Amino acid sequence: MKNAVACFYFAVALLGATGVNAQIKFNPKAGFNASAIDAKFRNITAEARYGWNLGMDLRIGKSMLFFKPGMHYYNFTADLFRDVTQPGDIPMKDETTVQSLKAPINAGLRITGEGGIVGVNLHGGVTPSYILGVRERNVVPFTKDDVNSLTWGANLGVGIDILLFTVEANYEIGLSPFFNNANGKNNVLTVSAGVKF
Repeated sequence: MKNAVACFYFAVALLGATGVNAQIKFNPKAGFNASAIDAKFRNITAEARYGWNLGMDLRIGKSMLFFKPGMHYYNFTADLFRDVTQPGDIPMKDETTVQSLKAPINAGLRITGEGGIVGVNLHGGVTPSYILGVRERNVVPFTKDDVNSLTWGANLGVGIDILLFTVEANYEIGLSPFFNNANGKNNVLTVSAGVKF
């Protein structure tokens, strides 16, 4: 967690120090996410599904180009399947919940400028994610040790501002393995809504 928090505050300090027209807007938001991950480790197959998220982005700068660091809590479920490997094995299914902290560091482009009733913006950057916790299961053994504590992703998104309200869609492409000893990467689609002030 320290790495993600350090990235967030370092980005805020660095971007604020550049004095990008000295304007910072806050954008708290909440939303839903869908993870596309399919990995096999030991005799377990894991498939991620849906979840929710809550957090805040900063918008630093009032020109067409702005910087957008953020901090977000993510919670999503994953289906766990124990495979049949030997005669007499019984296939089993379980479900776990994974909580993580994401600290995206993005740059944005205001397509329609700033200050209108409706605004459209594009953004992209990198996202470090830190696993906060995993709900351990007994039917299909699964613990926090089965996932990498820190992973990286690259994200692209589009946002629409209507007065002080915001709606945003973001797609994160996993750059590093999500599970220990498995090659599956976590690709996440997030849709969120919030306000900016």
